[in-house]
Amino acid sequence: MNLFFFTFTTSVLLLLVGLVLISKSSKIEEIIRTLIRSDMCAVIFLIIGLFWFLSHHVQNLGEADFGEYKFMIGVIGVFIAVASYFFINDFLAVRAASIIILFYSRLALDAAFLQEPQSRLFLVSIIYLMIFAALYFGAWPYRMRDSLDWLYQNAKRSKTLGFSLIVYSFVLAGVSFTY
Repeated sequence: MNLFFFTFTTSVLLLLVGLVLISKSSKIEEIIRTLIRSDMCAVIFLIIGLFWFLSHHVQNLGEADFGEYKFMIGVIGVFIAVASYFFINDFLAVRAASIIILFYSRLALDAAFLQEPQSRLFLVSIIYLMIFAALYFGAWPYRMRDSLDWLYQNAKRSKTLGFSLIVYSFVLAGVSFTY
């Protein structure tokens, strides 16, 4: 994938999150609050993360990277995914979403590697913030609930964050067409 694709995709994702945050609907707020503990959402995110891990990481292992153990690594990955559903199910959707964000971030940073520093600055900045958030919420997923409580206590907070993400998404979209 190239830098344009990841910059534009990140821009679209930020735009969608920003639009959700500025919406005044209490129904959307309730959906967001229930998704972080949803079993269905956890299963979907786990399947996406597991498929991504198996197809992009395990299948591309070389002989020097334990490539002869691809099958065993795949079985262990499936076992960990299934066991995590049964043994650490609380806030599993947040943990699984963090895994997906980290996988996406790796691909985006690989696309930005060795590009002109001025052109990749906007993408890399938001990607590093996403990595920080994914690591933080992946380690302490209950903090996502606390963060959402804090965010929705005051309507200005969610609107400010939403508008900031929308503005940054337009900046990223504009930058993506300058490559």
